[in-house]
Amino acid sequence: MASPRDTVTLDGSALRLSTLSLIGRGLLHVVPCETRLVEVATAYEAVRGAVEGGRPLYGVTTGVGAIKDRAVALAASADRTDLVRAHHFGVGEPLAPEIVRAGIAIRVNTALSGMVGCSPELVRAYVAALDADIVPVVRRLGSIGAADIGLMSQVATALAGEGQVFHRGVLRSAADALRAAGLTPLVFRLKDALSAVSTNALTIASAGATLIDAAQTVRVAMATGSSAAAALRASPEPWRVAIRIGSPREAAAGTVLTAVAEAFPWAPATHLHDPLSLRMMAQIFGASAGVVAFAAAAVEAATARPDDNPVVIDGIPMASGGSLPLELALTLQSVGPGLAHLARNILNRIVLIANGGRGVLPANLVSETTDATGFGPLVKLAGDLASRVMGELAPVSAMPLLIAGGMEDEAMFAPLIVERLNRQVAALKMMTAIEALLAAQGLDMQGMKPAGLVAAVYDSVRSEVAFLHKDRALSLDIETIERNLFQPALLETVRNFYESITTDELIFSR
Repeated sequence: MASPRDTVTLDGSALRLSTLSLIGRGLLHVVPCETRLVEVATAYEAVRGAVEGGRPLYGVTTGVGAIKDRAVALAASADRTDLVRAHHFGVGEPLAPEIVRAGIAIRVNTALSGMVGCSPELVRAYVAALDADIVPVVRRLGSIGAADIGLMSQVATALAGEGQVFHRGVLRSAADALRAAGLTPLVFRLKDALSAVSTNALTIASAGATLIDAAQTVRVAMATGSSAAAALRASPEPWRVAIRIGSPREAAAGTVLTAVAEAFPWAPATHLHDPLSLRMMAQIFGASAGVVAFAAAAVEAATARPDDNPVVIDGIPMASGGSLPLELALTLQSVGPGLAHLARNILNRIVLIANGGRGVLPANLVSETTDATGFGPLVKLAGDLASRVMGELAPVSAMPLLIAGGMEDEAMFAPLIVERLNRQVAALKMMTAIEALLAAQGLDMQGMKPAGLVAAVYDSVRSEVAFLHKDRALSLDIETIERNLFQPALLETVRNFYESITTDELIFSR
């Protein structure tokens, strides 16, 4: 785990996605703000006072959902751990430990707002689990995006000593892990049970990780797109124009593309106009990066927003609809079309370069003196991948749902939106590998010696994949290139190049 000097103090303020990523990877030690813990205790006492005064509180002295009017625990000392167990219904593949750690940190952070009504003991139990590197096994299916009840319950039961966890990377029972760490199983009282399960913390954590991945993919796609543009000897003129007349994000993308061309000044082909997939790269990259950045800001804001029901406002427990962050879901959903436009743009350049023509490259990127088929068939794979990106676009947030005797008739399905984004990003990564492979072949066929960012992409290809003289199996080549493009060293090279050119952190610094 992280050393004491690598510490972040959570105080209910919004968290950067980069901070969440470090927490998720176990590289930051989480400490709750003591001043905020006092406010947590104050809100808890407000809940206790309401209970002792005989006021019914949803999920505290009553059941939940369809049995909201059934009194189940009227004493402040009542054990509500069964409420946690009742919502343990998640199934499917486990979430990555990085997501679970980040989700726990988000739950801690929103609780430190002082409006949740849980006890300081619940907050400290979460932090103690992170300290001990106890990461509950959380099956990913079970959230409709109106609180991750079926997922967060798996975290909560682990705190109670039930279920399975990864303890220092080893799968074992929660009871054994708590014992080994010197921790006592938690008993959930008053609102602790409801606070432990009724939050969207894991969806927010998943969305944050996906957007980091998406931002990296857009950056790499701009690098491979620049390489393809160089091999096609596109004119940089429209990119320079975008700097002057484009939106701020278009101008930032145009600035980067122009800098790529200045670092590796190729001679443009003799065409008055390039195809739109080359001329409009600044617009397409600016827009696709922009929607990712906009969504990232929304996710960061959500890390500080209590999404509980009830909440404590001005010392009074109140009913809330905050567990349905529809605005966040719609914002996340808007990323999909942005990535789809990027996929189409990459596909169009792949078709251009594989088809040859433009007076600079032969068809299929192989010499006309050979019998090789070359790269023409590879366009089919690119088309398959692009269609997969497009196929994830149907909106799901408005899908109807009616459960809990009509009490729960709204949902947003944000976890499904995030899963779709993940599939889009995975397909886009493979498309960048195809584009990088074709660009390297095109550059070599013209005897061009790349420099700058184009050289970084070219070297990542040629470090393991040779020039194609005669037909060979390409499957492993493409997978190797994809792996190389997304190695930390190259990602850092790409990011540093961009950030040396533009100060627009909305596009490049997430």
